[in-house]
Amino acid sequence: MSESLEADNLVSRAARVLDLLGDQASPVALSNIARWAGIPKTTVWRLLRILSANGLVERQDVGYVVGPRLVHIAALPEDHELLRASAVPFLVDLHVRTGAMVSLGVLAGSEVRYLERIYGHLAARTPSYGRSFAPAHCTAIGKVLLAYSPDRPLELTRPGALIPVTPRSITDIDELSAQLQAARDLGIAVNDGEFVRGVRCVACPVLEGHQRRPIAAVAIGDTASSLDVDRASKQIRQTAFAVSVAVRAAANSRRGHAMSRSC
Repeated sequence: MSESLEADNLVSRAARVLDLLGDQASPVALSNIARWAGIPKTTVWRLLRILSANGLVERQDVGYVVGPRLVHIAALPEDHELLRASAVPFLVDLHVRTGAMVSLGVLAGSEVRYLERIYGHLAARTPSYGRSFAPAHCTAIGKVLLAYSPDRPLELTRPGALIPVTPRSITDIDELSAQLQAARDLGIAVNDGEFVRGVRCVACPVLEGHQRRPIAAVAIGDTASSLDVDRASKQIRQTAFAVSVAVRAAANSRRGHAMSRSC
């Protein structure tokens, strides 16, 4: 079997497992998943291991249930789901090409809300793994979105508001302001060990319309020794532009369908 056919087969089987778990109110044992889905137990074990590592399923007692990441995706607002669905193919492409961690996030007050994260070898070292939010001033996505925002969240202007996560986290509002201005000038923001020691991330905003309003940001992350900022900046700019084009096309398509139904 070719690699592409094998990948398609695994994706189809993973979808069957998730559909099965989503229909159950209590944990399902591995043996029952295999029997009900008609998939060999060894394959089910492999799928559950991958899905569990990415937060899509969760082990409870003697069985498995739908994981917190899938619940989070299901709870996304409609516009965020359109954004996520439009972005995922490009995030996957960037992850496959680089092997690095790739993220999509939006600003939620003084925090970043992650809409999607694809992990490489950094999964076990990233404290945001399995979490939906992170402090904006410590992340590349947060800083680039703050840089493009007309109003800075009031929470970040109060004394002592910039709580450090690592020794490299920004705690001074003037230093943060300088970095935000640089991010606005360059079109990218860098997090250099400010959220996870030894991990560097570069983020670029996803801009919408003629006013170039930021609706989200995408980021690429790896160990500081592995991530070259110049190369990563070029890669993430290309991805952000592709996502913005895809979001605009999806939004136009949705409006077209809505108009056709109303006629």
